[in-house]
Amino acid sequence: MFNKETRKRLKQIEKEISKLKKQIKKVEFRPCQSDLELKQKDEDIKALRDRINELEKEHDRYILKSGNAEHSP
Repeated sequence: MFNKETRKRLKQIEKEISKLKKQIKKVEFRPCQSDLELKQKDEDIKALRDRINELEKEHDRYILKSGNAEHSP
């Protein structure tokens, strides 16, 4: 279905997404003492979610690109 290089890259992306999701959980449970810390926590979570979204889009592009390459004449 996918060549070896594509499968390897997809697996790397999936591992990184998993790692980032674990980081989000850690950040969410981090206690905040002030409004400044709360604001920083929100910014950290937003940055992690943005990175996850980028990786998910890249993952989808690899799948679509590989699927189109297989079916083209």
